[in-house]
Amino acid sequence: MAEVNLNKLKKVYDGGVIAVHESDLHIEDKEFMVLVGPSGCGKSTTLRMIAGLEEISGGELKIGERLVNDVPPKDRDIAMVFQNYALYPHMTVYDNMAFGLKLRKTPKAEIDKRVRDAAESLELSEYLKRKPKALSGGQRQRVALGRAIVRDPAVFLLDEPLSNLDAKMRVSMRKELKLLHQRLQTTMIYVTHDQVEAMTLGNRICVMSHGYIQQVGKPLDVYDYPVNKFVAGFIGTPTMNFLEGELLVEGQKTFFTSDHTRIELPSDKADKCQSYLGKATFGVRPEKLTITKDKPEGLSFSGKVEFIEKLGDTQQVFLKVGEQSVTASAEAHFDIEAGDDVYLLPDMERIHIFAGEGENNITL
Repeated sequence: MAEVNLNKLKKVYDGGVIAVHESDLHIEDKEFMVLVGPSGCGKSTTLRMIAGLEEISGGELKIGERLVNDVPPKDRDIAMVFQNYALYPHMTVYDNMAFGLKLRKTPKAEIDKRVRDAAESLELSEYLKRKPKALSGGQRQRVALGRAIVRDPAVFLLDEPLSNLDAKMRVSMRKELKLLHQRLQTTMIYVTHDQVEAMTLGNRICVMSHGYIQQVGKPLDVYDYPVNKFVAGFIGTPTMNFLEGELLVEGQKTFFTSDHTRIELPSDKADKCQSYLGKATFGVRPEKLTITKDKPEGLSFSGKVEFIEKLGDTQQVFLKVGEQSVTASAEAHFDIEAGDDVYLLPDMERIHIFAGEGENNITL
């Protein structure tokens, strides 16, 4: 087992294209760290530098106490699971899982024990004599995991391992991966563009964009306290609502105004906004908006319902506030229809204001 430390880690491709800017990240021993972000954000490049599959352009990479910048992949004590499984089609499940150990000239009895133990933990024992073409996608991915497990590495690296599975299988495999991590108690670094995977799997998540690390933290901390507008919009389904407008002061009060919307900010948030008067973005998550047809006494703004998605126990209500789109969550039996004029009551303790050049969350 080992911790992994990135110190000013950088990747520059030919032509001066910077894929990963100077990144600092500490991954603790036995931690499940998820690197998440949109395509092209640098997450897979970062993982491949840790694996030794990409040359490091600058900075330091340590696995445990060892500097591994120039250490070949086979000597880094890591195992990688790829998106496309990378199984040998002519080999049985047993031979696929044993192959790496045979290359290392591990004793035959030890190979057999490790393979059968891993197969049992992954519920693959009855498939050991089959070839990959006779397995489902989920079973193939478990074989790929088993091949990594038998090596007993210090660090597991997983590069979008569930992206080729259907939605139902992804949910099942997320559970299996979480249980596997609890059993193995080893360091895992997982790359995905799917923020639901990130939220459900990671002890901590690292959100990346354009080669920069935007925020690192526990999933709920990142969800509740996003440091900037990018993180707020990327993490969460449905996404956070954003209203573009401006901050202004009248008398002793601070307001956010947008179209026909005018919201007085509570004093604790207003105090933090005084240096950012002018252009700003108001953010609130759909579940922190209460819908009512009657004008409430508390602070609210109005909208018109465009359409509704019924989701069983809840319904997502899509509205127009002025010319801007807003989504709110409502209880399943709340009586509401397209075309209704309604009021939206935000939880003012859970609103966010983004402003400044980096669109940072100034209410934190």
